Amino acid sequence: MNSLLATVPGWISTSFPVLERICLVIMALLAIVLIVLVFMQITGGGQSGNVITGNQESYYSLNKSGSREGRITRLIYIFVGLIALFSIIYFVLVKIPTMF
Repeated sequence: MNSLLATVPGWISTSFPVLERICLVIMALLAIVLIVLVFMQITGGGQSGNVITGNQESYYSLNKSGSREGRITRLIYIFVGLIALFSIIYFVLVKIPTMF
């Protein structure tokens, strides 16, 4: 086991802990922004729609992507994707090489 650690270049052993901390800080900041965005969303309490068919199509529901709610929803998807990306980077590029 020690012979395997001796073959790791010096730049890897010094840069991977830094990358680990950077990924964790970025993920924490993205999570905080995501929590704020979710709280900013408008809840649709009065949008019951048709009870029999379940149809909720209205002019607003078809064209809400340009509204404030649509932009917040799009930002939420972006931040969830960024958190997923940084968690993959964290676990694949940082944690797996240090396991050996």
